[in-house]
Amino acid sequence: MMIRKTLLMCVLLSIFCGCVTTTKSNDETPSEKKKYKGNLELVIADVKQMQIHNKLKDSTQVDHLLDGFEKMKVDGVRITIFGDGVNPNPELFDYLYKESRKRGFKIFANPALWEGARRIVNKINKGKDTGKEVLGDMEATQVLVDRIIAFSKEYPAEWICPFNEDGHPGKYWTGEQMSETYKRIYGKLGNANLVGPCTWGVGSGTKILNKTDIKQYISIATTHNLGFEHKKWEKFIASADGMKVWDSETNMNKKYDDRAIRIEAAIDAGVNGLVLYDCWKGVDLTNGNLNAEGERWVSKYLVEEQSF
Repeated sequence: MMIRKTLLMCVLLSIFCGCVTTTKSNDETPSEKKKYKGNLELVIADVKQMQIHNKLKDSTQVDHLLDGFEKMKVDGVRITIFGDGVNPNPELFDYLYKESRKRGFKIFANPALWEGARRIVNKINKGKDTGKEVLGDMEATQVLVDRIIAFSKEYPAEWICPFNEDGHPGKYWTGEQMSETYKRIYGKLGNANLVGPCTWGVGSGTKILNKTDIKQYISIATTHNLGFEHKKWEKFIASADGMKVWDSETNMNKKYDDRAIRIEAAIDAGVNGLVLYDCWKGVDLTNGNLNAEGERWVSKYLVEEQSF
């Protein structure tokens, strides 16, 4: 009887110790390392200025550019939606798109430059003149809608915005036109998510969220912050009603002594995504390595342990 009791005690003790040991082992298992700082979940590289001004010379440069983006540990690439027939280099545009896909990069697309949607309607690629007015013109709205849908079929993307720095409601497009644009393209872009409004400033973006119907159709609220309107991020995020928020065109320019650079302000505000404006300048196109600017980009959004 004593032997049986002793054996039982040993078994129970062994089980108890095994459980404790197992728990301790689990506690010591390191969790997955955080890739980005703050609330960031996604970072997208940007090549729009290269495409608009036809700065990529050949496929080798494209390959090196994408090598650099891999070293920057970004998730995707932002490309340009041109008006019909005004893409300055369709061949390299196609090559960059296809190679980005092969490497697993996600694609975000929206129109060129400021008044980008108006440029699409007027088939203007670049320059100060953005063409005839479209304010209140529902035929122009349909031209925009048709072009966005056609683009999405030729270049399937994860995210599409039909506007880029097209002003607050009533400036270049009425609120009704903006709402109608999103309504007409909603569900017709394949698997792409609609995002927006990609305004020049945070304040204008907030006005569009609150004074149009686009929140019925978008999955991510996006704005630029070219006016360094850091204090307006809180209202924009609140107006997004729980949606993810991106600074969809940020950089590291230091314009005001008393204000943070825009990328730091966006991260501090708690945005979930960034588009790194002109970050292609951080890549050496002769070999795919990052230059000093590229290394600086990386230091801003990657946690220290993940730096190259």
